[in-house]
Amino acid sequence: MAVADEEASSPLYRPARTLPFELIQHVGIFFEEKLYTQALNLLLNIITTGTIPPTPVYVPLPQHLALAATFLVHPSTTTRAKTAEQEEASNVSLRLLRLANTIAGPVSAKLGIAFSFTHFEASRHGRRRRADDEQPQDDDTKPLNLDLAQSASVWSRAEDFWHAVGWAFNCSVLHRERWERWQIWLEYMCEVLEDDWNERKRMSDRNTNIDHKVLKDSLIFRYITETTAGYGRNRRILRAIFADGGSTSVNEFREVFHHELKKPKQDKNTKKREVQVNIDEDQYGDYLTDDDDDSSDNNNNKKNDPDTVSKRPARQTKRPRRGTRAKDAKSADAVDTTSTVYALSDVSSHGGFQSLALRQRLLHLLSGVAEALPDDFISLEELYHLFVENIRHLPLPVFQALVTPSTLPYFSSEACTTLCECLLFRIRESAAPDTDEEYLSQAKLEECFLPYAASTNSVVDNTKMSILLEALLILLANSDMLKVTTDLQEAVEEGIQRRAEKAQTETKKSVSARKSEDAEWCWLQESGERLRFLVEEVLPRGEDSD
Repeated sequence: MAVADEEASSPLYRPARTLPFELIQHVGIFFEEKLYTQALNLLLNIITTGTIPPTPVYVPLPQHLALAATFLVHPSTTTRAKTAEQEEASNVSLRLLRLANTIAGPVSAKLGIAFSFTHFEASRHGRRRRADDEQPQDDDTKPLNLDLAQSASVWSRAEDFWHAVGWAFNCSVLHRERWERWQIWLEYMCEVLEDDWNERKRMSDRNTNIDHKVLKDSLIFRYITETTAGYGRNRRILRAIFADGGSTSVNEFREVFHHELKKPKQDKNTKKREVQVNIDEDQYGDYLTDDDDDSSDNNNNKKNDPDTVSKRPARQTKRPRRGTRAKDAKSADAVDTTSTVYALSDVSSHGGFQSLALRQRLLHLLSGVAEALPDDFISLEELYHLFVENIRHLPLPVFQALVTPSTLPYFSSEACTTLCECLLFRIRESAAPDTDEEYLSQAKLEECFLPYAASTNSVVDNTKMSILLEALLILLANSDMLKVTTDLQEAVEEGIQRRAEKAQTETKKSVSARKSEDAEWCWLQESGERLRFLVEEVLPRGEDSD
């Protein structure tokens, strides 16, 4: 159950230098005057000077980077931006944040300080603490003098990292406009978490200290342990990663910013000075249009006037024709059925492939922490059991995307094999034999998994088992651990027949349920055909195969 080591070449980070006092003052004034792009562009120019390693680089202060990360996702600079200055701030912020992480690295850039959640240190409702209540602060933690850097920042509004993650994934399902911004923020945070962890892994490998202090100072470990300890904490982390926009997820992971989903106000008053007017040439701009609108408004007002209405006999609503209601009811049922079947053909129930890729990316990060720090977090085996709990009952398209090795890129072959095997042990029927063999092999696959059906007669469960077997055949073949033999072919065929026979005993009586079952049957049959195609045409053949 080992997570594959990532032996990528070490990035050439440059030594970091603190900004001079005068520049800090200039940047602070720009931010306080809400000249966001001027401040960010100044920081961009500073960080890009002297581009040849190992030349030291001036790095923005942590509070500058924290504010830039808030600009990425805050409604006032994204979905409710009122000026071009505010809207451009989020784009420039992303360039600055990526440069800081790429050039100086997450450790030297002090991203651990910049990206610290402070929700429980200040009022959620925006009340700043009095100066005499605050502890003495150094230059790295002294906040900038504006709301977006303090009470309105993402670091203050979100309870912790997992609250932001859960809300972001809820947005991927329910609020696509907000998801566009949260996706950018979450992708960047994953980059930082991965780079920070990998850099500290290299530092830990060079250091013989067995207490793993360097790893415990990592950003991802802090995010894991800064909430309450125990199994409840770990389950909450997994619930955040698998948030699906349902009522339970929305109640647990609520919107981060105040009135975040509120739409921007539309300016309906056209400025007449912006429209060309020339009376001599009969160019009246929008004046005639406005008059028409005013007259229509007056007519509407007259219609709504109670005196006017009282003079007119009220129009009675026509009774529906016979059979109209029945047709409407049937059409509503048809819509529900169509949506149910449609849900079986895509991954929109969990926000699409980009959302699933980020979910898998976070699962991979947790796997790395569990492998390196099992005593301080959770053992890798227990973590995979939590994975199984959350993946086991996902819709078929989402389930397939997460377990198929060629769909999403962030699970190593070892991690994907372990996940599929754990899921099979949970899904397979009780007649399947157990084994003491720890690692998966072709013999174990033939004896314990391939010839068997799911423990229930559900078409979905048997389809999921078939999909898992597809994945394991491919993973073993890619590792040169599988050859097609007569025994393998017989086990594959026996399992296909057994799962089909068991699933046939499931009966559903409603129209929508039968149509849903038809779609599920298609999944099961197609998976069986793919299994046959793999062993007959694709996988390498052994000596005794036909």
